[in-house]
Amino acid sequence: MGEVTAGNHETDTGPKYRSYAAAGIPVYVLVNRHDGKVYVHSDPVPDTEDPAKSRYRTTTTTELGRKAQLPAPYPVLDTAFALDH
Repeated sequence: MGEVTAGNHETDTGPKYRSYAAAGIPVYVLVNRHDGKVYVHSDPVPDTEDPAKSRYRTTTTTELGRKAQLPAPYPVLDTAFALDH
């Protein structure tokens, strides 16, 4: 699953993040144009009793415009497409 933040990056970094982890989505990539970084969240930890507490065990951060390493079997993600030109 991947998102590029638009106007409301709070939704992408809060409710969507927890919802995707609760659903067991294996990788959530967030291209956050607001802070110029790419976050790769992996290894979901769903909380079945309280989905709002679901999270990802692993997060890596890459500068926007660089290549972000995704967990296997996914390819490297070139994030240059998200730079403002």
